[in-house]
Amino acid sequence: MKSNQERLRHLLRGFADNTIQQDEIEEMLALLRQDAHDAALYELIGELRNETDENAPGPPVDWEKVWNAIRPASSGAKWHWWRAAAAITGMLGIALYLWMNRYETPGQELVKVPPVQVPQKDIQPGGDRAVLTLADGSQIILDSTANGQLARQGNVEIIKLANGQLAYKAGGKEKEVLYNTMSTPRGGRYQLILPDGSKVWLNALSSIRYPIAFTGNERRVAITGEAYFEVAKDPALPFKVSLLPASGRTGMEVEVLGTHFNVNAYDDEPLVNTTLLEGSVKVKQAAGSVMIRPGQQAQVNNTGKISVASDVDVAGVVAWKEGHFIFRDANIKTIMHQLMRWYDVDVKYEGTIPERYFTADISKNKTLSGVLRILEQSNIHFSIAGRTLTVKP
Repeated sequence: MKSNQERLRHLLRGFADNTIQQDEIEEMLALLRQDAHDAALYELIGELRNETDENAPGPPVDWEKVWNAIRPASSGAKWHWWRAAAAITGMLGIALYLWMNRYETPGQELVKVPPVQVPQKDIQPGGDRAVLTLADGSQIILDSTANGQLARQGNVEIIKLANGQLAYKAGGKEKEVLYNTMSTPRGGRYQLILPDGSKVWLNALSSIRYPIAFTGNERRVAITGEAYFEVAKDPALPFKVSLLPASGRTGMEVEVLGTHFNVNAYDDEPLVNTTLLEGSVKVKQAAGSVMIRPGQQAQVNNTGKISVASDVDVAGVVAWKEGHFIFRDANIKTIMHQLMRWYDVDVKYEGTIPERYFTADISKNKTLSGVLRILEQSNIHFSIAGRTLTVKP
C-alpha cells in the first residue's frame, strides 16, 4: 500500500491543480479499485487535506467530500468505483475525463481549442419550475407561488411545502375521483408527494397525471418524459405507472408494491427505460412482461419488444434528481438531448461531427457555457446564439 499511497498522493494532487493527464486518470482509477477497502486511503486523504496550501490559486479542494465519495460502501455493499471517480471528478473541478474514439492514439493529450462562443448573457441552468393543472382546468404556476395552501379540491388540501415540494392532505373520503396534472417545462424540475405518501421527482419537459386521492384496489398514475419514484409500501394497493397518450407511446405499464425506480419515456429517446434501484417491479407490454431486480433496466422499443439490461449505471440514470449530469461513454447527441431539456435551448449541428464518447460528472448548476467548455476538451466546438446551441466539428 505504501507505494500505491505515494502514487495516489501525486495523482490526487494532479486532480486538485488540474494538471493530471488522461492516462494518469485511468491509472488513478485502477489504484482506487485495487485499494478501495484499505483504511490507509483515509489517512492519505487526511494528509492531503493538511498539506493543502490555502493560498494556492484556484478554488479550494474539499478533501472531506472527496473521502465521502471514495470511501468503501458500508455493510458489505458493492463499491462502485466508477461512481466515486465521477464524484471526485466533479468536486475537483475537472468534471470530465473521456475515452476518445477507437481510432485515436491511446493516451493522446487533449487538444486546446478556441473558447465557446457565447452571447454576452450566458444561459443559466434550470430550476424548480412546474405548472399544476387542477381538475377544473385552472392552472397554478408553482415556482412563483408562495408556500402554504394553494387550493382545495373536495376534502383535499393542496399544499406547497417550505422545501418546494407539492403535497396533498386529505380531510375525508372523496365522493368522486378528481385528477391533477403536474408538468415541467424545458429547464424545469419539481418534487411531488402523492396522496398515499409516495414521492415523485419530475425531470424537465415531463408530466404526471394522478388522482387527488387513491380509491379502489390500485394506485395508478400516468407520465410523460422522465420521473423517479419512491413508492409508499401498501401490499393491498399495487402502484402502477402507465404512459400518457401525449407521450406518443401507450400500452406500457410498470407495476410495483413498494420500491424505488426511474422511468425514462422521452419521445426523442429510442427506448422507454425502467431502471430499478430497490425492490422489484413488473414491466408489462402487449407483447409480454418481465420482472426486474435492483440494478437492472427494462427496455421497451418502439415496436413494444421488451429486453432487460443488467449491471446498469444506476447512478448515471438517476443523477438528474441529484443535480448532476453523469455520462458513461455517452455520445454527443445523447448529451445534447439532456442539455436541451435542462437549459431550454434548441440544438443544431453543422458539418460532420466526429464520433466521441464522454464519461463525466458535471454539476447541473453550471451555466451552459461552463458545461460546454468541459465538453470542448474533446475537440468538438460549440456556439450559442440566443437560445440556439450549435455543435460544430
